[in-house]
Amino acid sequence: MDEVSGAIRFLSAFTAIENHFKWKLQTDYGRAGFVKMAEDYARRHHTQLDLPALRTFADLRNALVHHDYYGGRPVADPVPEIVEAIERLRDKIISPPTVLHVLPHRPLASFGPSDPLRAVLEEIRRHDYSQFPIYDDHTYRGLLTTNCIARWLAHRLATDEIVEGETVGAALAFVEPHDRAVHLSRTTTVPQAIKKLSPPADGGLPPAALIITHSGKPDQSPLSIVVADDLPVLVAAMATGT
Repeated sequence: MDEVSGAIRFLSAFTAIENHFKWKLQTDYGRAGFVKMAEDYARRHHTQLDLPALRTFADLRNALVHHDYYGGRPVADPVPEIVEAIERLRDKIISPPTVLHVLPHRPLASFGPSDPLRAVLEEIRRHDYSQFPIYDDHTYRGLLTTNCIARWLAHRLATDEIVEGETVGAALAFVEPHDRAVHLSRTTTVPQAIKKLSPPADGGLPPAALIITHSGKPDQSPLSIVVADDLPVLVAAMATGT
């Protein structure tokens, strides 16, 4: 990287981020500044932004544009690591990665209401899964969770009934409102998934899982299931240094 190209690349990436914020917010912030715009963007779009990095980049941008110029180009030049960091952040803000791209591929276990419950218990034992989408002839019926199974088991033990041969549908009858899933398309981005899995502003509970299908329809085969335990990976994917 030569002395001039680093500054040009930095300013180009900074301007791209700034223009993206303006376009999404549809507001002229004038003297309010880039940092205020970034904070409002993060709040309004319920997305994760590396605000400390953006504040640092804003300070550096101001230093560059107010520094001496030679031949119409800034004399000062950011170090290559800073230029690469803002370019990575620009890409993640303007074209954030999808959930399917970020999360590792893993086998997806789904069942039907007539499947034996012991098959679900075997998946819990083998893989430590805790949520299972239930489909009846390609129609989504609900999200079976380990909490739901525990409530079902407590009911059966309390009534002293035999549990051998029970089906998934029997346990699914004990689903509670918070044992719900949201269906999203395969193009769902990491910030969108983080927003969906985060507690809503009204104080309610987020869904227990996100089920990713081709276009987000419940009657489509699940491609992946995303749960709260995946949040650290999703947040890390939007960090500047990754």
